[in-house]
Amino acid sequence: MQETITRVSASETVVHVARDEVGIAAPDNAPAGIIFHVARCGSTLISQSLKKLDNLVVYAEPQAVNEILAPPHRWPRADLVAAIRALGGAFARHAGRPYVLKLSSWNSLFCDIVAEAFPETNWVLTLRDPVEVGVSLLRQPPGWLGGSTEASRSLIEIMAPENRPMSPEERVARAYGAFCAAAARLDPSRGRLVDYETLPTAVWETVAPHFSLPVDARQRAEIEQGARVNAKAPLGSSGEYAPDAATKQSTASLELRGAIDRFARPHLERLVRLHAR
Repeated sequence: MQETITRVSASETVVHVARDEVGIAAPDNAPAGIIFHVARCGSTLISQSLKKLDNLVVYAEPQAVNEILAPPHRWPRADLVAAIRALGGAFARHAGRPYVLKLSSWNSLFCDIVAEAFPETNWVLTLRDPVEVGVSLLRQPPGWLGGSTEASRSLIEIMAPENRPMSPEERVARAYGAFCAAAARLDPSRGRLVDYETLPTAVWETVAPHFSLPVDARQRAEIEQGARVNAKAPLGSSGEYAPDAATKQSTASLELRGAIDRFARPHLERLVRLHAR
């Protein structure tokens, strides 16, 4: 979303919300669905695919949500929930039609706040084998995992409360485990787990139906065609998507695998059991 704002010039409008109106939003201002994810797991493909549906707007990783959720939190939980709900009202007014929120990976740590802000909205959590996610995060570490800002240091403290030195491998494993542990606090009846290996089929078989979004034959064909292109390729690029699971698995170090088995996989397995009931 932020890349689009930077690329497309337009006049700015500052919206002021009165303090006593924060959190007061009509039910129809809520998103049609929320996409949580564990990073580098196909969530961008899902959001790009949903954009091909008629009469739907997708807001992907909006900076405004990041600014509300970024720790350390200086406001009570109720205020954070109210702020997210008010922001949903702004998105609804801007979209003028149904919309979906695709959040940043670290937002998953606070998925219960977002779910509370929109109590009637269904959600999905996109997952991928934690070894493959770990390899990707080690190759290209995201800013939130670097510990160079107050917010990222706070995130690391949430993911690893022991407050001791960690290897990069342990850090990415703990991040994955923390995302799964946070999602396990949500009502499973409102959620669906979407495995990377099931994409793009899961877009029309799982995600869209769970969000009550119809997909016709033409849209399905467009989603299938779009899935052949690297979802994170630069705008205007036609880079073809190439499966990389085998490469990531073969290059994963023993240290990464050990950290995954200790800090990530138990939380993932517990989450999967919760959704298998």
